[in-house]
Amino acid sequence: MKQDFDIDFVLPWVDGSDPEWIAEFNKYAPKEKRLDIDSSEKRYRDYGLLRYWFRGVEKFAPWVRTVHFVTCGQKPDWLNLNNPKLHWVKHSDYIPQEYLPIFSANPIELMMHKIQGLAEHFVYFNDDFFLTAPVKQDFFFKNGLPRDSAILGTISLTDIGHILLNNNDLMNKKFNKSSVLKKHLAKWLNPVYGADMIRTVLLLPYAGFTGFHNHHFASPYTKELLTEVCTQFPDAIETTMKSRFRSQKDVNQYLFQDYRFCKGTFYPSNPNRKKKMLTLSDANVEVVAKYINRQKYSELVINDSDDVCFENARAILQTAFESILPEKSSFEV
Repeated sequence: MKQDFDIDFVLPWVDGSDPEWIAEFNKYAPKEKRLDIDSSEKRYRDYGLLRYWFRGVEKFAPWVRTVHFVTCGQKPDWLNLNNPKLHWVKHSDYIPQEYLPIFSANPIELMMHKIQGLAEHFVYFNDDFFLTAPVKQDFFFKNGLPRDSAILGTISLTDIGHILLNNNDLMNKKFNKSSVLKKHLAKWLNPVYGADMIRTVLLLPYAGFTGFHNHHFASPYTKELLTEVCTQFPDAIETTMKSRFRSQKDVNQYLFQDYRFCKGTFYPSNPNRKKKMLTLSDANVEVVAKYINRQKYSELVINDSDDVCFENARAILQTAFESILPEKSSFEV
């Protein structure tokens, strides 16, 4: 179904092998490892798959109006800056100078609605979220609303757990769980969620929000929503903007999702509809390659980990993507 509004994609990227970037990184990185700051290598290393991200967008989502490619000023040599569908955005173009340089995705995400020329409706990608089969506009938006799934969850204090707790605390201060569920009951207890709805049912007796089941896929948003959230929680936004590296004191883009769950401004959708998330390891890298080749899912998320041989995995993944996307896109010179 064709939508009657423009949809843009936003993609942040960093080349963690760039000597100038490494020098800048080392200049600001904590001299000693701190538990409250994440500056690990897997946050920044590059598998060389970016060109396939662009090829996937052009082949499988040709209706996209503009791709806003966000970097600290880096750009691949092969990127065609003359492509009318490409907007190369530097951090300094939309993030106040007082917060720069930034080495965390969280501040970059929180300010993305300020990107000049960004469409009201847009989809936020990470560079390990790939389109591997055709998608229509209603893959992301339905009746003008972002497609999403309001499912209650619990929070484990691993990886980004502290950040999710910060998001959740803000929701409990702003919203009354009982009132939210009564007002938007059909959006919370919706059969389209399938078995995932059981999570919500089991957590209904708890007085406050215990957390939200955030799915790690491309996120459809509106600029109006992001503007409202930043206005509602200025202190949390400011704290995160001052974090050059990911910190346990941060909030992140899931704050936007949690807020719209509570406001009811989304269209209920199965969270796993034509989507698959995979985490790399030496044991499954060949399995990940098969998922790419089979093109069963429209969106594949390929998470990096510490349990994989980087060079071997990079070669296998590049070969797999080349098999389904062998032709250069107009985003390449």
